[in-house]
Amino acid sequence: MIYKELKEELIRANTAYYMHSQPIMSDYEFDMKLKNLEKIEAQQGFRDADSPTISPGSDISLDVKNDISNSHKRPMESLENTYNKDDVTKWYNDMCKATGEKNPEVLVNPKWDGNSGALRFDKNGLYKALTRGSGTIGEDISQNMKYCSTHVWKQMKFRDTPFIGETRGEIIMSNSGFDELNKDAEYQNARNLVSGSLKLLDINEFALRAKYIIFCAYWLENSVNKTYEEDLRTLNDYGFFVGPYYLCHSLDEIFTAIDKVSKYNFEVAIDGAVMKLNEKKYWNKIGSTSKYPRWAKAYKYKQQSIQSKITKIEFWVGRTGKITPVAWFEPVFIDGSTIQKATLNNKDFYDAMDVAIGDTVEVQKAAAIIPQIISVVNKPSDRKKIDFPKVCPECGSSLVKHNEDQADYYCENDNCPARIVNQIVNYTHTLEIDGFAEILVERLHTAGLLNKISDLYNLKNHKAEIAALERMSDKTATKLCENIEKSKTAEFYKLLGALGIQNVGIKTAKLITAHFHTIDDLSKASKVEIESIDGIAGISATSILNWLDSNKELIKILKDNGVNMASIEESKQSTSLSGKIFCITGALSEPRNKIISLIESNGGSVVSGVSKKVNYLITNDKTTGTSKNKAARELGISIINEEEFKKLF
Repeated sequence: MIYKELKEELIRANTAYYMHSQPIMSDYEFDMKLKNLEKIEAQQGFRDADSPTISPGSDISLDVKNDISNSHKRPMESLENTYNKDDVTKWYNDMCKATGEKNPEVLVNPKWDGNSGALRFDKNGLYKALTRGSGTIGEDISQNMKYCSTHVWKQMKFRDTPFIGETRGEIIMSNSGFDELNKDAEYQNARNLVSGSLKLLDINEFALRAKYIIFCAYWLENSVNKTYEEDLRTLNDYGFFVGPYYLCHSLDEIFTAIDKVSKYNFEVAIDGAVMKLNEKKYWNKIGSTSKYPRWAKAYKYKQQSIQSKITKIEFWVGRTGKITPVAWFEPVFIDGSTIQKATLNNKDFYDAMDVAIGDTVEVQKAAAIIPQIISVVNKPSDRKKIDFPKVCPECGSSLVKHNEDQADYYCENDNCPARIVNQIVNYTHTLEIDGFAEILVERLHTAGLLNKISDLYNLKNHKAEIAALERMSDKTATKLCENIEKSKTAEFYKLLGALGIQNVGIKTAKLITAHFHTIDDLSKASKVEIESIDGIAGISATSILNWLDSNKELIKILKDNGVNMASIEESKQSTSLSGKIFCITGALSEPRNKIISLIESNGGSVVSGVSKKVNYLITNDKTTGTSKNKAARELGISIINEEEFKKLF
């Protein structure tokens, strides 16, 4: 019975991870349970045909699982994982014996934490893209990846002849893209977001995410090169992103490389380092198991995790009306900060996780940032299960799904208190109006002073009522009104991004206001005109036009109150930093946002991580040993301080 239960648990975990992009246990927990299943099978002398030890999990849907047109010409294998350096030592010693060499060459490169895919090119470019699927048959994602090739890879510098053939790699959402798209905490991590994005049937919806998707190549199919290093160099020469790699000639060098990879500052997520024998003549000789190649192994970095007890479960209503389960637990300190709550995505994920008050859970930070419950460790008999609500927990309105294929439920009541509060908080936060924390907005709303965004500009007539609220005073009321007054001169793109238009964040707002310099210009634009802007999809254009049509009164009130609704014309902006890419680290003498605005207003751009595409790293401490400084020095990137930066234009 133990065997059957463990097998079924791992099958459920594979289904949640690959089919629904919603893991119900950590990678480490899964790998440890898989090893335990392998031991049981070895002891009993048999294994079931559907055992997860035979084949990897699959992301392929039932309706295409037998579609041979989506076959991989050679199976896409998984790698065996280890979290133990003793296992690395054993693997290397085995490779020494298998090759007959004292120190066989091993290449170490990052283990990208994304979605495996295969891309096929002919003389006209990308013509076929498949997910890893079952390993033998993948899901066709050609339409979406072709969109990426047009809009994301258009700056790729190929050699004189086009790349023809197949490359395999990981399809990943950039960290900055995930931050931009996940402002409402709808997604658990970047991998989940890109996994769902790749299978979107609506190309307009996919287009909103495409610019943040990166393909990290790690394999050259049908290669005639003699070494794996040559394969990576070939891919790099064709313009594919392969990342850093290290050729090692001893066990000590392998451990050094693993450590270097862990400290490298990537713009995409990694979860370990991959080791492969460099000389391919040994690959066929050493062979593979039914599931893994023996000549390669992955060393995974184990994330810090701590157990805690669930104390409360709530269901939050976002500004769009989306209902998000939130589990509170006893505070724990992980990766430099204290956390005490984690979102549980949606009803399907919440039901699959089966979390209840009183449960002991394992907690970690996804990508060292986002609090995440990765498993339930103990379910006591007196646990208190809270059912997902059937009506809005704030206003009692019925909940609806916008799309039957998705798991999200929404409150569609425009007067829902939670939606109103979150819309106003988003507005004040985006416009950087100091003082309007969520708790204050809630109190002002309860007092009847703040029922919609436009009410902010009427608060100056209610200073006495604000001052009379608990822990408020004449001074704080006056300061709040002064901050609102200052915000009226904010740049137009910030205002547009603050209004809560669906699918329009700050980056999209910048693209729009670069073409339409006033709110009146935008209001007169057609859907076709808005869609013609590079990077703007039809779904965004529709959202903008619908919002403008429904909010004419709000626009008039903002205008009447002197809120800026015009941008600086492009012709008046400097282009002295045009095409230059900057990364910023460490403490600065001026607010970081001011430096970023200065770069962008002069034609440059800012990224969060150091990579070979970066031109300058700005820091006031050039000698520090931070990961960004080290990466910049390794890549030969110019490291400049604030004073040197200002001399660039």
